Amino acid sequence: MDDLRVVPVVDRRGIEWFIAAAHRAQSGNPRWVEPVHDEIRLMFNPRRTPFTRENAVQPFVALRNGEPVGRIVATVDRRHIAKFNDGSGFFGFIEAIDDRAVFAGLFGEAEQFLKARGMKKARGPFSLTINHESGLLVHGFDEPHVVRTNYAPAYYAGHIEALGYAKAMDLLAYVCRVAGSDLPGRVARVAGSRGAPRIEFHSLSLWNWGRDFERVLKLYNDAWSDNAWATPLSDEEAKLISRLTLPVSRPSWIRIATFEGEDVAVAAQIPDANEALKGLQGRLWPFGFARLLWRIHVRGTRMTRAPITGVAKKWRNTKVAAFAVSGLVARSIEDARKAGVEEIEYSWMLETNEIALNSVRSLPARHTRTFRIYEKALR
Repeated sequence: MDDLRVVPVVDRRGIEWFIAAAHRAQSGNPRWVEPVHDEIRLMFNPRRTPFTRENAVQPFVALRNGEPVGRIVATVDRRHIAKFNDGSGFFGFIEAIDDRAVFAGLFGEAEQFLKARGMKKARGPFSLTINHESGLLVHGFDEPHVVRTNYAPAYYAGHIEALGYAKAMDLLAYVCRVAGSDLPGRVARVAGSRGAPRIEFHSLSLWNWGRDFERVLKLYNDAWSDNAWATPLSDEEAKLISRLTLPVSRPSWIRIATFEGEDVAVAAQIPDANEALKGLQGRLWPFGFARLLWRIHVRGTRMTRAPITGVAKKWRNTKVAAFAVSGLVARSIEDARKAGVEEIEYSWMLETNEIALNSVRSLPARHTRTFRIYEKALR
């Protein structure tokens, strides 16, 4: 007899089911890179993660004959509700085998959780918010699964749409071949021209990481504040992200552009840690962490990802901002070239952000992946 149940995750055993469900759904896919198990455990521990402590976050697992076959998380984000007052709760972390009943059971429980808390709409996937992994992969299934982005088989979208979810917004990824970009030369020529504003560029380092990460956070929250559904990162949440990011990042690849002593723009490039995680099956201990660090900092990665390029609102649509951003991006390409990186993925960008899209196309870069945000009214 087929015994399918969807249960809330309430203890350590439930978290292990939650981790196993993703492995069951995707381990046969050579493109998928398994997330670090310890990060999953940390994320849903309210004593260690401020977002989970401060908001309504409920993971669910689908069990078939006692075996985990799918998972989902329902979230009510207090900051989002306070800012937008749109009655929207979120779903995320969706992973499941190719079975419509499993998807229906998972989404049914998530929707009931959101409705019980007054939500009128479900939107996602977000893991857990738009400041983290966002969108469901709907185009570019044969492209690499780059760090901190979603990978999903094609059948996920079909099952989600069959449950009444429709597109709300697409998020786009573009890839630049480092050897094919002449941007650094173009920027150098323009920056040396008469009348060019004198922009200074400051790199983070291990020694100033804690202090300057606060500057990055301030720029990030300001630059993205008007984006669709954007909510600010809290100081505590940012500190957690900082702590998780530092071991697998190159601090000097994160830069702030300043003009007359004022922070104008920020850009970050990170190694594709997913390349380094291949074969580790989400486990960092006892030897996985050393392998991860060696692969990133000694061997290096073939790809990097540029998740952040933003301008403070005060400086938008100004000559200073244009020079600041072009200088930041040119330096990121130079960094990649010196490190032997072959490609940089710029992700993600809203499909409606033509300024950003035109800028990245001019690198040049090609559109490789699309991530979709879905919505559904809850009745």
